[in-house]
Amino acid sequence: MTSQNEAEEAVVRQALRMIGDEASRPDPGSAPVPEPIPLAKPRRRRRVVAASLAAAAAAACIAVTLSVMNGTPGDTSRETQNGRGQTLTEWIACAGTIAVGDVSEVRPSGKGRISVAFAVQEWIKPSRGDSSITLDLVDPRVAEARPPIEKGQRLLIVVPERTDQEASTFEGARLAQYRSMITKALGKAERETCPSPWNRTGQ
Repeated sequence: MTSQNEAEEAVVRQALRMIGDEASRPDPGSAPVPEPIPLAKPRRRRRVVAASLAAAAAAACIAVTLSVMNGTPGDTSRETQNGRGQTLTEWIACAGTIAVGDVSEVRPSGKGRISVAFAVQEWIKPSRGDSSITLDLVDPRVAEARPPIEKGQRLLIVVPERTDQEASTFEGARLAQYRSMITKALGKAERETCPSPWNRTGQ
């Protein structure tokens, strides 16, 4: 027969086992502690976002540059309006005269045209020529697409092969900007042929 003390000890041992089992169970009201997120992940996301923004900015810059250079800067010709714009190198390839100099005289030369006396300070295309030339140009005031050419102006002038297209002119800061762009692209442009409809045969 089991003694009273042994029975009490069995009850105590059973109670201790129950308490231990209960203590080892997870608290049903507590959520698991999340693992710490490595700092590299948010940094990587920031790098990806920054790279995406940089790429978008570069694309926007390229788009703006190309939109300026289509046809010729500010060109309103029928070809450009129909979405058939030129690249920078095509624009240079399709130019018969590119030079920097001073306008010494402007006078009418015919319906919608002007005669411009130009004292050349720097030849770009061709690489050399006379120090003074006379250009027969479409009067920019006819289409009001470009500022008028006036006596006393110092200009970078880009004259297309086609005589029915307007010349492009640049002053001041834009003169320096476009001169730099043209001279950097000149070597590549010399290896290109002016495509239709901007070459002489497209008139």
